[in-house]
Amino acid sequence: MRGAVKIMDEDSGEILVVRNDLRSCIEVHIRGSSMDEYRLVRLTRSEARRLSALVLYQAEKLGKVRLVPATELKEAVTKGT
Repeated sequence: MRGAVKIMDEDSGEILVVRNDLRSCIEVHIRGSSMDEYRLVRLTRSEARRLSALVLYQAEKLGKVRLVPATELKEAVTKGT
């Protein structure tokens, strides 16, 4: 599969993103632990672009967030009560 992106996921096992043969949509295959949990999502080009823009936007926001270690957060909550 030329141009396929494969990502391993600890929970579901595997995520595969490919263009379909007709290049009319993007297919996201999510493998579960059983056949009932297997999912296939088809996105049009505009939906795929919109989703990727949302992911990039959220990733940028994560870069601006100051992450606090859990111990500091727990102390702040305890002092607040």
